[in-house]
Amino acid sequence: MPGATAFILAAGLGTRLRPLTDHTPKPLLPVRGRPLLDHVLDHARAHGHQHVVVNAHWLAPQLVAWAHERPGVTVVVEPTILGTGGGLRNARHLLAERFVVLNGDILCDVDLTALMAVPAPAVMALRKREGRHTAVAAWGSPLRVTGIAGVVGENDGAWHFTGVHALDRAELRRVPEGEACIIRTAYRELVAEDKVAGLEHGGTWTDIGTHEEYERVR
Repeated sequence: MPGATAFILAAGLGTRLRPLTDHTPKPLLPVRGRPLLDHVLDHARAHGHQHVVVNAHWLAPQLVAWAHERPGVTVVVEPTILGTGGGLRNARHLLAERFVVLNGDILCDVDLTALMAVPAPAVMALRKREGRHTAVAAWGSPLRVTGIAGVVGENDGAWHFTGVHALDRAELRRVPEGEACIIRTAYRELVAEDKVAGLEHGGTWTDIGTHEEYERVR
């Protein structure tokens, strides 16, 4: 099988949605009669990503069973939580030279084709910041990311990171073994080296992290 061009993060514990997630992984909770993860997969497929890797930890056998009925999807089971960076590094042998990262609990319509086409080692899909979201500083046209609040550079940016990004597989060398955050490892270095671009996303975006948000999208 060719290297996967999309990776979906689905290993989290879903603690904020308990008790709904006591016996069902959050990415498999139903939204309009289908698992949430189906909607994320549809998004990837609509942009030509036929080979997809999904990581799993909490109630992993359910995710393995889900993938068994969906050709082209490979599940990597993590015995321990590895985080957004560690999960990618752990699955790097399955990934293409360039790939897009999505979240199993975020519904959006980010233009993944445009994201992959931006000529930079890493490209973040960015939205205008509202409320509690972490600030990202980005300037110019095309956008260049110059800072991420609490991580590197400026802290007063007008943007926030949607969690969707494109990355060259080679940059995973910046992520240490074990549990690691992709932002606090690879992106900390990449931003400092002026190697991160931004793509403005003005469309839909919903992070299903609370009961209220879940009820709204249902």
